[in-house]
Amino acid sequence: MAETFEAILKRRTIRKYKKDEVPTEKIKKTLEAANWAPSNGNSQPWEFIVTKGEYVDKVCNIFYNWAKDYIPNAPYIPTEKKAGMLEYAKDFGGAPNHIIVTYEVYDDEIKTEESLMAASAAIQNLTLSAYEEGLGTVWIAGHVAHEEETRKTLNIPENRKIAGIIPIGYPDMDPPAPPRVDPELKEKVKWLGY
Repeated sequence: MAETFEAILKRRTIRKYKKDEVPTEKIKKTLEAANWAPSNGNSQPWEFIVTKGEYVDKVCNIFYNWAKDYIPNAPYIPTEKKAGMLEYAKDFGGAPNHIIVTYEVYDDEIKTEESLMAASAAIQNLTLSAYEEGLGTVWIAGHVAHEEETRKTLNIPENRKIAGIIPIGYPDMDPPAPPRVDPELKEKVKWLGY
């Protein structure tokens, strides 16, 4: 448990990567960890797409084409951060690989929500395992994950959605831990029957 807790505390979102290629065995290890995530009724609704080269470039281009218009006009983004965010948007910090985590969509809204929850647990396992392998990750969702062009580029069928695009590679930064809101858990936790 000590190693798991340490990985939880030390894993960081990485937005700058070295150019070094990631060995396939390290990626397979993170995928194995993701595949052991908990899921409702052991449904295991996740699937993974691992990309490099032109597929990484295509997804980055989809994001950048949207971001170059969105970021400069987003009123909530501080002006001094916009240039750096646009630079990052060009190639997700230079990560050589992406792991796209998809989940199954059902006619039943609750079942679909449970599917997304399970895929999110798989992403958590993946990011923690990547950290233990000396790799960095960032969880990307938002516009690029919902864009039809992304779905076509990655050949994602209609019965699946993207839970996250996970750039993965060797970190070229060591960001500090962001502060936790309510670190002593006095406001976020309700104890009933205690």
